[in-house]
Amino acid sequence: MDKGSRTMRIKPDQLLDQIKRRLIDEGNLQEGLSDIFNCISEIVPVWKISWLQYHRDLRLMRIIAQVLRNGGETTNFMYETSSGIIDLACSRNNPDIYIVNQPQNHPVGKEISMRAAYSDWSAVFIIFKNVTGSYASVMITAEGKDRFTEEHARLLLPLRESLQMVLDILIAEHEKKNLHPFQKEPVDDRNEFFRQVTRRLCGNLDLEIGVTQCLQYLSRFLPADGLFVSQTEPELLSERMLAESYGFFRPQTESLIPLATEEPLFGDGKDYLNTRILNQLNLHPFAKTYTQLFGEDISLIVMPLIHKGTRMGIALLGLEGKKHYNEEHRRLFEMLHDPFVLALSNNIKHREVLRLKDMVEAEKRGLQEELRDTRSQTIIGAGLGLKGVVENALLVAGQDSPVLLMGETGAGKEVVANFIHQKSARKDGPFIKVNCGAIPDTLVDSELFGHEKGAFTGATSRKKGRFERANGGTIFLDEVGELPLQAQVRLLRVLQNKIIERVGGTENIPVNIRIIAATNRNIEEMVASGRFREDLWFRLNVFPIRIPPLRCRRSDIPALVDHFIKTKSRELNIHREVSLSPGAMKRLTDYDWPGNVRELENVIERELILGKGKMLSFQNVIQHSAGDHMPEDDAEDDDFPDLDEAATRHINKALALSHGKINGPGGAAELLKIKPNTLRSRMKKMGIPYGWKK
Repeated sequence: MDKGSRTMRIKPDQLLDQIKRRLIDEGNLQEGLSDIFNCISEIVPVWKISWLQYHRDLRLMRIIAQVLRNGGETTNFMYETSSGIIDLACSRNNPDIYIVNQPQNHPVGKEISMRAAYSDWSAVFIIFKNVTGSYASVMITAEGKDRFTEEHARLLLPLRESLQMVLDILIAEHEKKNLHPFQKEPVDDRNEFFRQVTRRLCGNLDLEIGVTQCLQYLSRFLPADGLFVSQTEPELLSERMLAESYGFFRPQTESLIPLATEEPLFGDGKDYLNTRILNQLNLHPFAKTYTQLFGEDISLIVMPLIHKGTRMGIALLGLEGKKHYNEEHRRLFEMLHDPFVLALSNNIKHREVLRLKDMVEAEKRGLQEELRDTRSQTIIGAGLGLKGVVENALLVAGQDSPVLLMGETGAGKEVVANFIHQKSARKDGPFIKVNCGAIPDTLVDSELFGHEKGAFTGATSRKKGRFERANGGTIFLDEVGELPLQAQVRLLRVLQNKIIERVGGTENIPVNIRIIAATNRNIEEMVASGRFREDLWFRLNVFPIRIPPLRCRRSDIPALVDHFIKTKSRELNIHREVSLSPGAMKRLTDYDWPGNVRELENVIERELILGKGKMLSFQNVIQHSAGDHMPEDDAEDDDFPDLDEAATRHINKALALSHGKINGPGGAAELLKIKPNTLRSRMKKMGIPYGWKK
């Protein structure tokens, strides 16, 4: 069996009996359509199933029923077409079943794609004939091209009888009403019409499902091939399309449409409140909003959705071609104002609930990470080696200015970033951490800025990026020097405009964030070599804070050791009191700690594991970790400096003793017993800055 084919759980004869019971005994067409959809979806890919009736003499094609995963309806979508297309569709030479995997290469597929302005679909057509030729078909549509195989067609053929039973009942019901093929059903009971629309439109929190079911029902009574609901966003001078449905189209929601300048948002004008007919869009200045979406060859009924004197949004009913609507159509659609307002209000509240839920989930994940992280939120060494760092952090915490933390790996940049966040007005907002060096180049944009569904292979749903998740709080970009140049450009835009755009999207999303970046690289050298954008460097380097390595603040080591022994003992379930052996602390303070605080934390954890209840000596651990940093007395010193390095150290020591003074009594030149000009020349050659410039 071909890939993608599956086994049908219900046999064709069982489905036929089930359809007979639904349609004939129970009179429940909607359940019958859903049964068919569920059965077919087990064996082939399917998005929508449509029953099509052809009227060859009128060059008319009607969709008389549709079913999607969320339910089915009797419909009456009408499409006039050319004689060539209708003759081909009605030809008696058509096979009983055929596949259209490339719509642009098939006459009927090309016609549908042109009318729908969408061609990324595949379909299987099951044909039904009488003595004159093909009179109807069932179109099983899937998203994407090349979705169907001959094996799929073989599996579908046994279902012809069930599909034809639905078709015959639909045609018979239409003939009972004595309606011309071009004629819509009259609305005999307006209260029932209102009730049925309200039930479909407001019966689901997913506005797109409600709009689709509403359009299917309305197509029986009004000229329509499209129904759209948008939300007015006055601060953006735009309409956000929330839901749209078409007879043939695949809905594409959430597009932001700029308003024409002539379109009022607030006011007392009559046109502002009233439902309007636009049979010729080129005659209405404010219709520029809609021509951007549909072109000019369309008729529309535009109904502003008004709540307490303010326009919440718009409901549009549309049909291809001009001059389709009259006053009766307008009055009938205007009856539905309140259900549309209710549906839009429910959707707005529902989306807000989802937004808050996402925010709570993000904060919950952050809290769980915080609870797992047993490190203190206070800074160890705030009164000693990190006193200057803490003072600067407190100065900038109350501002929203970008902060750049510089220091070696493991020096505590993340702890300082978290400290700044906790001391800021954003402390109740999210604190999102991003390790820029750990994200593959191909995923950087998606991780930072998010992506829309279908933006790339594997993007099966919309995803919020780290910047969007940090809205209202702080984002910490660790190892920012590792960002590729393309991501640097987008980061610069965020810094400048506080706006992001998801990958594959067109919507500008404002974000209220504070950026703290960190690096262990020499960014100035990267700028000079073209590996880091100079304009981004200037934007990030508003308030730089340099964090000294642990070897330059050895006075902090005792407090850090005490802190890590306590926290690691809790993590390792060590309940006994842990103490240090004589000389242990001296070994720790004498070591240079190239891995800084992180290395100290790991060394303490390792010693606790190896200690087995004994006092911690760090004798073996430090020798193993330090390697060449703590040689034995008789070992060869591999770190012996070369001549230039020794000279540099000697000159720096002389400068320190002379407080930066080069010539004159007590100057560095006098201490080194060389001429001042000779010393300056050597300092220039070795890259040693004069005086206190270092």
